[in-house]
Amino acid sequence: MDRKCLLIYHKEDNDGVFSGALLYDYLINTMNYDPENITCMGSEYNELANFSKENTVEDLHKEYDKIIMTDISFNDPKYMKKLWEEFRHDFVWCDHHAPIIRASFENKFDDVPGIRDTKRSAILCVWKYLYDPFDEAYNNPERISEDSNFPELLRVLSGWDSWSYEREGYSFDHVRNVNKGVTFKYNLDFSKIYELVKLIRQSYIYDKDDFNTKNGRIGFYLMIGQMEEIGETLNAYDDQTMEQIIQNSGDCNWKINTGNTADGNPTWRPACAIFHQGATNSTMFKSLNGNGMNIMNGIVFKHAKNGNWTVSLYNIRDNEPTPECGGFHCGDFCKKHYKGGGHAGAAGFTITEKQFIKILKNKQLG
Repeated sequence: MDRKCLLIYHKEDNDGVFSGALLYDYLINTMNYDPENITCMGSEYNELANFSKENTVEDLHKEYDKIIMTDISFNDPKYMKKLWEEFRHDFVWCDHHAPIIRASFENKFDDVPGIRDTKRSAILCVWKYLYDPFDEAYNNPERISEDSNFPELLRVLSGWDSWSYEREGYSFDHVRNVNKGVTFKYNLDFSKIYELVKLIRQSYIYDKDDFNTKNGRIGFYLMIGQMEEIGETLNAYDDQTMEQIIQNSGDCNWKINTGNTADGNPTWRPACAIFHQGATNSTMFKSLNGNGMNIMNGIVFKHAKNGNWTVSLYNIRDNEPTPECGGFHCGDFCKKHYKGGGHAGAAGFTITEKQFIKILKNKQLG
């Protein structure tokens, strides 16, 4: 096939890379695209913002016949809508981030092809879109067996990324450790994960009574156990390291302005901030739970090469916007105040040096 496709995926976690690899595999092996005609673009949100400034939708259509996005979006709803108006059904978007999905309804581009579902990961959105439109395999009560037509590895990775591990039937430690093991083994390398995805397709899409297919599924169950063992060791080390970082460098004098009460007074959420250049997630702040300080959020500042600052915001007591965490949605907060986005429990944004200095001076967000 001579048609050219731009595949944009979130490159910072397994959810983005695996869902991108699933789509890439489908384009090549089902849609018969020539790999030379597929441009795979792993991106972060700030990189995507710069991309939209440098490329008009019309220019993209001159170069590509099809645009596919997974686990990421342009933060500007108007740009997303232009993509829909320009490419129509050759624009496919799979995602699970609430702020931009909500904006798609408000701006009337919610009928873009693909699956958007805040209750599941991008991996599961893509799998549903490509292979399981009615969730028949996903909802199969006999799913944990070699006869299952649903890849258990994808379910585990989804349980971690979308914080749905209880609904999927797993423990927190299980999904966290498997995710860590997979990240360590494949290092978010798109080409390596694509090779794994090819095996997943071969093992779960074809005839379930085929001997080689069953063998492949059993192999994946063994792999999950191996990844969990590796991840458990790595996470134990990370927990110890992060606890030391929080104790030595965490500043618990930060706060987040969540809005004003009826009498006009601001409401605050106590937070702990650190400066850390490595990978982060909400679990790095777990040592603050039960310490009597009632810290509700973690803030991580990371200095970028271009001089800007990336900021990650986490709910550290609950990753859902429930009464237990004050109904606070990190993604909505970041979008409203800093044009960022993300999940209820974890989100982020990018700011300039000037904005960073102002935030640092006041030790507050919002």
